[in-house]
Amino acid sequence: MTDPNLTSSRYTSELRREAARLADASRGIPLSEPVTTCPGWTLGDLVRHVRQGHDWATTILTARSTELILPGDQGAASGDDKSWTERVAELGAQDAAPERRVTDPALRTRFLTEGADRLVHAIDGVGPEVPIWAPHGKQNKEFWPRWAVFETAVHRADVYLMAGLPFELDNDVALDCVDFCVSAFGAPAARPFLSPLFSQVPRGGETLSFRSAEPSADGASNWLITCAPDGVRVTRSTAESDPADATVVATPSDLLLVVKGRLRPENPRMTVLGDRALLDFWLSHAVS
Repeated sequence: MTDPNLTSSRYTSELRREAARLADASRGIPLSEPVTTCPGWTLGDLVRHVRQGHDWATTILTARSTELILPGDQGAASGDDKSWTERVAELGAQDAAPERRVTDPALRTRFLTEGADRLVHAIDGVGPEVPIWAPHGKQNKEFWPRWAVFETAVHRADVYLMAGLPFELDNDVALDCVDFCVSAFGAPAARPFLSPLFSQVPRGGETLSFRSAEPSADGASNWLITCAPDGVRVTRSTAESDPADATVVATPSDLLLVVKGRLRPENPRMTVLGDRALLDFWLSHAVS
Protein backbone atom coordinates (compact mmCIF):
# COMPACT_ATOMS: atom_id res chain seq x y z
CA MET A 1 0.00 0.00 0.00
CA THR A 2 1.23 3.49 -0.77
CA ASP A 3 1.79 5.93 2.07
CA PRO A 4 -1.18 8.04 3.20
CA ASN A 5 -1.48 11.43 1.53
CA LEU A 6 -3.62 12.98 4.27
CA THR A 7 -3.19 13.41 8.02
CA SER A 8 -4.91 11.05 10.45
CA SER A 9 -7.17 13.85 11.69
CA ARG A 10 -8.18 14.67 8.11
CA TYR A 11 -9.10 11.03 7.48
CA THR A 12 -11.23 10.82 10.60
CA SER A 13 -13.03 14.11 9.89
CA GLU A 14 -13.71 12.96 6.31
CA LEU A 15 -14.98 9.61 7.60
CA ARG A 16 -17.51 11.31 9.84
CA ARG A 17 -18.54 13.62 7.01
CA GLU A 18 -19.01 10.79 4.51
CA ALA A 19 -21.08 8.72 6.95
CA ALA A 20 -23.35 11.70 7.64
CA ARG A 21 -23.74 12.48 3.93
CA LEU A 22 -24.59 8.86 3.17
CA ALA A 23 -27.17 8.79 5.96
CA ASP A 24 -28.78 12.04 4.86
CA ALA A 25 -29.06 10.94 1.24
CA SER A 26 -30.63 7.62 2.22
CA ARG A 27 -33.47 9.14 4.22
CA GLY A 28 -35.88 9.54 1.31
CA ILE A 29 -35.16 6.20 -0.40
CA PRO A 30 -37.11 2.99 0.40
CA LEU A 31 -34.92 0.32 2.01
CA SER A 32 -36.13 -2.17 -0.59
CA GLU A 33 -34.83 -0.02 -3.47
CA PRO A 34 -32.20 -1.90 -5.52
CA VAL A 35 -28.72 -0.39 -5.58
CA THR A 36 -27.95 -0.36 -9.30
CA THR A 37 -24.19 -0.05 -8.76
CA CYS A 38 -24.16 -3.04 -6.35
CA PRO A 39 -26.11 -5.76 -8.21
CA GLY A 40 -28.24 -7.90 -5.91
CA TRP A 41 -28.19 -5.38 -3.05
CA THR A 42 -30.96 -3.19 -1.70
CA LEU A 43 -30.42 0.06 0.14
CA GLY A 44 -30.99 -1.83 3.39
CA ASP A 45 -28.17 -4.24 2.48
CA LEU A 46 -25.85 -1.33 1.74
CA VAL A 47 -26.64 0.49 4.99
CA ARG A 48 -25.98 -2.64 7.04
CA HIS A 49 -22.82 -3.37 5.05
CA VAL A 50 -21.35 0.05 5.80
CA ARG A 51 -22.03 -0.30 9.52
CA GLN A 52 -20.69 -3.86 9.53
CA GLY A 53 -17.49 -2.66 7.85
CA HIS A 54 -16.97 0.08 10.42
CA ASP A 55 -17.63 -2.39 13.24
CA TRP A 56 -15.17 -4.88 11.72
CA ALA A 57 -12.38 -2.31 11.63
CA THR A 58 -13.26 -1.15 15.15
CA THR A 59 -12.97 -4.73 16.44
CA ILE A 60 -9.52 -5.21 14.89
CA LEU A 61 -8.22 -1.91 16.24
CA THR A 62 -9.63 -2.20 19.76
CA ALA A 63 -8.40 -5.80 20.04
CA ARG A 64 -4.94 -4.73 18.82
CA SER A 65 -5.21 -7.84 16.66
CA THR A 66 -2.15 -8.92 14.69
CA GLU A 67 -4.22 -11.53 12.83
CA LEU A 68 -7.20 -11.29 10.50
CA ILE A 69 -10.54 -11.19 12.31
CA LEU A 70 -13.25 -11.98 9.80
CA PRO A 71 -16.21 -9.60 9.64
CA GLY A 72 -18.85 -10.65 12.13
CA ASP A 73 -16.37 -12.62 14.25
CA GLN A 74 -14.80 -11.69 17.55
CA GLY A 75 -11.64 -13.76 17.29
CA ALA A 76 -8.89 -14.40 14.76
CA ALA A 77 -9.86 -16.32 11.65
CA SER A 78 -9.01 -19.96 11.24
CA GLY A 79 -10.08 -22.70 8.86
CA ASP A 80 -12.40 -20.56 6.74
CA ASP A 81 -12.04 -21.41 3.05
CA LYS A 82 -14.61 -18.91 1.75
CA SER A 83 -13.40 -16.15 -0.55
CA TRP A 84 -13.51 -12.59 0.74
CA THR A 85 -16.37 -11.75 -1.63
CA GLU A 86 -18.37 -14.78 -0.45
CA ARG A 87 -17.76 -13.89 3.18
CA VAL A 88 -18.93 -10.28 2.76
CA ALA A 89 -22.01 -11.34 0.78
CA GLU A 90 -22.88 -13.93 3.42
CA LEU A 91 -22.53 -11.41 6.21
CA GLY A 92 -24.64 -8.89 4.31
CA ALA A 93 -27.48 -11.41 4.12
CA GLN A 94 -27.39 -11.95 7.89
CA ASP A 95 -28.49 -9.88 10.80
CA ALA A 96 -31.29 -7.66 9.55
CA ALA A 97 -31.76 -6.75 13.23
CA PRO A 98 -32.01 -4.29 14.73
CA GLU A 99 -34.28 -3.57 11.77
CA ARG A 100 -35.93 -0.49 13.27
CA ARG A 101 -32.55 1.20 13.46
CA VAL A 102 -32.39 0.84 9.68
CA THR A 103 -36.03 1.38 8.68
CA ASP A 104 -36.55 4.53 10.74
CA PRO A 105 -34.71 7.33 8.84
CA ALA A 106 -33.81 9.21 12.03
CA LEU A 107 -32.46 6.07 13.69
CA ARG A 108 -30.71 5.11 10.46
CA THR A 109 -28.70 8.32 10.60
CA ARG A 110 -27.59 7.47 14.12
CA PHE A 111 -26.91 3.85 13.12
CA LEU A 112 -24.45 4.99 10.45
CA THR A 113 -22.84 7.93 12.22
CA GLU A 114 -22.50 5.98 15.46
CA GLY A 115 -20.52 3.28 13.64
CA ALA A 116 -18.22 5.90 12.13
CA ASP A 117 -17.77 7.61 15.50
CA ARG A 118 -16.82 4.34 17.18
CA LEU A 119 -14.27 3.67 14.47
CA VAL A 120 -12.79 7.17 14.84
CA HIS A 121 -12.37 6.58 18.59
CA ALA A 122 -10.71 3.24 17.88
CA ILE A 123 -8.31 4.84 15.38
CA ASP A 124 -7.44 7.65 17.77
CA GLY A 125 -6.93 5.17 20.60
CA VAL A 126 -4.08 3.27 18.91
CA GLY A 127 -0.58 4.65 18.55
CA PRO A 128 1.24 4.37 15.21
CA GLU A 129 3.85 2.07 16.74
CA VAL A 130 1.31 -0.58 17.85
CA PRO A 131 1.29 -3.69 15.60
CA ILE A 132 -2.13 -4.08 13.96
CA TRP A 133 -3.16 -6.52 11.24
CA ALA A 134 -3.94 -4.98 7.85
CA PRO A 135 -4.81 -6.67 4.54
CA HIS A 136 -1.66 -5.25 2.95
CA GLY A 137 0.93 -2.56 3.54
CA LYS A 138 2.32 -1.63 6.93
CA GLN A 139 1.04 -3.75 9.78
CA ASN A 140 -0.13 -0.91 11.99
CA LYS A 141 -3.19 1.32 12.08
CA GLU A 142 -2.13 3.26 8.96
CA PHE A 143 -4.33 1.21 6.60
CA TRP A 144 -7.59 1.68 8.45
CA PRO A 145 -8.34 5.44 8.24
CA ARG A 146 -7.65 5.41 4.49
CA TRP A 147 -9.73 2.29 3.96
CA ALA A 148 -12.63 3.70 6.00
CA VAL A 149 -12.79 6.95 4.02
CA PHE A 150 -12.47 5.09 0.71
CA GLU A 151 -15.12 2.50 1.59
CA THR A 152 -17.60 5.02 2.99
CA ALA A 153 -17.13 7.49 0.13
CA VAL A 154 -17.70 4.83 -2.52
CA HIS A 155 -20.91 3.68 -0.85
CA ARG A 156 -21.99 7.29 -0.39
CA ALA A 157 -21.58 7.56 -4.16
CA ASP A 158 -23.84 4.51 -4.57
CA VAL A 159 -26.58 6.25 -2.60
CA TYR A 160 -26.06 9.59 -4.36
CA LEU A 161 -26.40 7.87 -7.74
CA MET A 162 -29.65 6.28 -6.50
CA ALA A 163 -30.92 9.67 -5.38
CA GLY A 164 -29.82 11.48 -8.54
CA LEU A 165 -27.40 13.68 -6.62
CA PRO A 166 -24.02 14.86 -7.97
CA PHE A 167 -21.16 13.08 -6.20
CA GLU A 168 -18.07 15.11 -5.39
CA LEU A 169 -15.15 14.89 -2.99
CA ASP A 170 -12.40 17.40 -2.36
CA ASN A 171 -9.77 16.71 -5.01
CA ASP A 172 -7.10 15.63 -2.54
CA VAL A 173 -9.49 13.18 -0.87
CA ALA A 174 -10.71 11.78 -4.20
CA LEU A 175 -7.15 11.29 -5.48
CA ASP A 176 -6.10 9.62 -2.24
CA CYS A 177 -9.04 7.22 -2.60
CA VAL A 178 -8.03 6.45 -6.20
CA ASP A 179 -4.44 5.89 -5.07
CA PHE A 180 -5.60 3.57 -2.29
CA CYS A 181 -7.74 1.57 -4.72
CA VAL A 182 -5.39 1.33 -7.68
CA SER A 183 -2.25 0.59 -5.64
CA ALA A 184 -3.96 -2.54 -4.26
CA PHE A 185 -4.02 -4.06 -7.76
CA GLY A 186 -0.22 -4.24 -7.65
CA ALA A 187 0.03 -5.58 -4.07
CA PRO A 188 0.23 -9.41 -3.98
CA ALA A 189 -0.98 -9.45 -0.36
CA ALA A 190 -4.18 -7.69 -1.45
CA ARG A 191 -5.20 -10.38 -3.96
CA PRO A 192 -7.53 -12.32 -1.63
CA PHE A 193 -9.53 -9.11 -1.11
CA LEU A 194 -9.95 -8.27 -4.82
CA SER A 195 -12.55 -9.55 -7.26
CA PRO A 196 -12.55 -13.35 -7.68
CA LEU A 197 -12.21 -12.63 -11.43
CA PHE A 198 -8.91 -10.77 -10.95
CA SER A 199 -6.93 -13.89 -11.87
CA GLN A 200 -8.40 -13.64 -15.39
CA VAL A 201 -7.04 -10.18 -16.24
CA PRO A 202 -4.55 -10.21 -19.14
CA ARG A 203 -0.90 -11.01 -18.54
CA GLY A 204 0.60 -10.06 -21.90
CA GLY A 205 2.11 -6.70 -20.99
CA GLU A 206 -1.07 -4.71 -21.66
CA THR A 207 -1.15 -1.26 -20.07
CA LEU A 208 -3.96 0.93 -18.74
CA SER A 209 -3.59 4.54 -17.63
CA PHE A 210 -5.96 6.32 -15.24
CA ARG A 211 -5.31 10.06 -15.21
CA SER A 212 -6.83 12.94 -13.29
CA ALA A 213 -7.89 15.93 -15.38
CA GLU A 214 -6.83 18.06 -12.41
CA PRO A 215 -3.25 17.15 -11.41
CA SER A 216 -2.20 17.21 -7.77
CA ALA A 217 0.82 19.11 -6.51
CA ASP A 218 1.21 16.86 -3.46
CA GLY A 219 0.20 13.27 -4.25
CA ALA A 220 -0.24 10.99 -7.23
CA SER A 221 -2.76 12.02 -9.86
CA ASN A 222 -2.11 9.40 -12.54
CA TRP A 223 -1.48 5.68 -12.48
CA LEU A 224 -0.16 3.19 -15.04
CA ILE A 225 -1.24 -0.43 -14.66
CA THR A 226 0.94 -2.99 -16.45
CA CYS A 227 -0.48 -6.48 -16.86
CA ALA A 228 2.90 -8.22 -16.89
CA PRO A 229 3.37 -12.00 -17.15
CA ASP A 230 4.82 -12.08 -13.62
CA GLY A 231 1.95 -10.07 -12.13
CA VAL A 232 0.16 -6.76 -12.27
CA ARG A 233 2.36 -3.73 -11.61
CA VAL A 234 1.20 -0.22 -10.71
CA THR A 235 3.35 2.85 -11.41
CA ARG A 236 2.34 6.19 -9.90
CA SER A 237 2.88 9.68 -11.33
CA THR A 238 3.96 8.72 -14.84
CA ALA A 239 4.62 11.33 -17.51
CA GLU A 240 1.64 12.40 -19.61
CA SER A 241 3.54 11.41 -22.72
CA ASP A 242 4.00 7.80 -21.54
CA PRO A 243 1.99 5.53 -23.86
CA ALA A 244 -0.72 3.14 -22.68
CA ASP A 245 -2.98 0.73 -24.52
CA ALA A 246 -6.04 2.27 -22.87
CA THR A 247 -6.33 5.61 -21.08
CA VAL A 248 -9.10 7.23 -19.02
CA VAL A 249 -9.00 10.93 -18.14
CA ALA A 250 -11.58 12.32 -15.70
CA THR A 251 -12.01 14.67 -12.76
CA PRO A 252 -10.73 13.24 -9.45
CA SER A 253 -14.20 12.34 -8.17
CA ASP A 254 -15.25 10.78 -11.47
CA LEU A 255 -11.95 8.89 -11.68
CA LEU A 256 -12.73 7.27 -8.34
CA LEU A 257 -16.12 6.19 -9.66
CA VAL A 258 -14.46 4.72 -12.77
CA VAL A 259 -11.81 2.67 -10.95
CA LYS A 260 -14.52 1.30 -8.64
CA GLY A 261 -16.87 0.47 -11.52
CA ARG A 262 -19.53 3.01 -10.53
CA LEU A 263 -19.22 5.13 -13.66
CA ARG A 264 -18.94 3.50 -17.06
CA PRO A 265 -16.30 4.75 -19.51
CA GLU A 266 -18.92 5.63 -22.11
CA ASN A 267 -20.09 8.47 -19.87
CA PRO A 268 -19.42 11.81 -21.64
CA ARG A 269 -17.89 13.25 -18.46
CA MET A 270 -14.62 11.46 -19.22
CA THR A 271 -12.18 10.97 -22.07
CA VAL A 272 -11.30 7.42 -23.15
CA LEU A 273 -8.40 6.77 -25.53
CA GLY A 274 -7.07 3.55 -27.03
CA ASP A 275 -8.22 -0.04 -26.57
CA ARG A 276 -11.76 0.18 -25.25
CA ALA A 277 -12.17 -3.63 -25.14
CA LEU A 278 -9.16 -3.93 -22.84
CA LEU A 279 -10.53 -1.24 -20.54
CA ASP A 280 -13.97 -2.89 -20.41
CA PHE A 281 -12.41 -6.28 -19.64
CA TRP A 282 -10.26 -4.82 -16.88
CA LEU A 283 -13.17 -3.04 -15.22
CA SER A 284 -15.38 -6.14 -15.35
CA HIS A 285 -12.70 -8.47 -13.95
CA ALA A 286 -10.50 -6.42 -11.64
CA VAL A 287 -13.15 -4.33 -9.90
CA SER A 288 -15.33 -5.86 -7.20
